[in-house]
Amino acid sequence: MAAAQPNFGIPSEHEASFKALTQSTQEKVFLSRPESLESRDLCDGISDPPTLLCVALFARQFDPDGALKQFQEACEFREKKHILRLYDSVDISDFEQARQFYPHWSGRRDKKGLPICMFDVEHLDRDTVALWETSRKNSCWIYSKSGNGEPPKPDMLQLASVYYDHLVRFVIPLCSMMTDRPNPSVPVTNSIYVVDASSLGIKQAWGLRSFAQEISWLLSTCYPETIERIFVCNAPSYYSTIWRFLKAWVDPRTAEKIVVLMESEVLPTLREYIDDANIPANFGGEFQFTHGMLPDLDDNIQQLLNSGSSKSLPPGPLKWIKDSDGRQTALAVGSKSGSVRNDKIATLDIIAQ
Repeated sequence: MAAAQPNFGIPSEHEASFKALTQSTQEKVFLSRPESLESRDLCDGISDPPTLLCVALFARQFDPDGALKQFQEACEFREKKHILRLYDSVDISDFEQARQFYPHWSGRRDKKGLPICMFDVEHLDRDTVALWETSRKNSCWIYSKSGNGEPPKPDMLQLASVYYDHLVRFVIPLCSMMTDRPNPSVPVTNSIYVVDASSLGIKQAWGLRSFAQEISWLLSTCYPETIERIFVCNAPSYYSTIWRFLKAWVDPRTAEKIVVLMESEVLPTLREYIDDANIPANFGGEFQFTHGMLPDLDDNIQQLLNSGSSKSLPPGPLKWIKDSDGRQTALAVGSKSGSVRNDKIATLDIIAQ
């Protein structure tokens, strides 16, 4: 299968803005390969044109100067926090623990082909938030060429960034490769979130204020416009009270994407965007989703990856590389018991760009 030529769909009135931004990033070397990125790694989700256009530029309303500042800040954060190095060596158990804190990919897509990430706020209980608070106090993980000594565990923002890098470096590019969606020539650059808020209480929400503030900062700085819509399902009757004080800690552009649904509104609304086979059973659909589960791949993605009888993906971070014969390959990385993993998951009949 040959890779389709991407159509970025730039509105004609904004072509000059995109050209100016591209020129600026090239002059400032932002579109070159980061030094900490392995030579075989693809730049998807980091410094490729779709990221530049659909993330940085859209997020700044086609303001080239604002988009350049945004992109520079994200690049500097990744370098300062050693995110690209950590991605390859993070302990898989730490990655999986971090995944429990955030909406995670279900293995399914919506009617437009966007990845569906799901989350149940019941799991952000007092003990979980206390664990998250503890990780905030960890010393920053620092890459060492010598590899001598046991490095400190990553701090909260490092683990959160590695987790979201997994979405933009592996999940979104995978969904972008799929040709069974309405506009396969337009790259997928964002996802939708389906959140079960039925257990959300006022006391719990108040305890999440630091969490909401820091994750909102990370998303708006390094991953802007990677969320198309957030469905807050089964919202309690007092949600408006909760939202009044939570809203102050959430990036305004992220807040605009939130759709609050009472119990009677959930299934009819989700059906507008998602097929029943991919709607969680607890919302009236057919998908047996449980919080924290590994992705349950839809049939077409499973076929693309030639995964045979395996409906899931391995735990830990995954990434796309260019193999020795130029084909695009999915690689499982991270470490277990100190041993770094480099396991091939799938090699596609696609020439890596």
